[in-house]
Amino acid sequence: MVGPRLASVLLSSVGAALAAIETVLLARLFAEAALAPLAAGFLALLPGAAVLAAMVLAQMGMRFVSGATDPASVEDPRPLRVGQRVIGNTVEQAAIFAPALVALAALERASSGTLLALGLVFALSRLLFWVGYVVHPLGRAPGMGATVLVVLGTLVWAAWAGLHSL
Repeated sequence: MVGPRLASVLLSSVGAALAAIETVLLARLFAEAALAPLAAGFLALLPGAAVLAAMVLAQMGMRFVSGATDPASVEDPRPLRVGQRVIGNTVEQAAIFAPALVALAALERASSGTLLALGLVFALSRLLFWVGYVVHPLGRAPGMGATVLVVLGTLVWAAWAGLHSL
């Protein structure tokens, strides 16, 4: 029997592998994108922003339906706690991903298609994290693994490109 930690590592690895495959395939799909790299970098942030907006709207809707209008005064039901954690984690990941992606775009070290692919994979990874977390706490692992790959991969690539531009 696989314990929860090993299951989390295995599921995260699957998510990271899927993110890598998605990035390659989407970069090829968007290879002909005729955008300036910096424009592509900013445009690539929109899918993630849309996912975050959907999370916030869903949270607002759940709070309205549940009648939990004062979260400081009562214990929120699990769906509200999960939603808040998903939003918080997505903001944390976006705070790392967004400047790294824009830096990579500004340094012109990635094609427009690759930048667009990274942004879309980030958004898809956050959706996978959200849906998985709603289903079961271990269900968030593939989305987290995918997110870590795209976020840290973009950060390391941007830092490397920046160092080589000095």
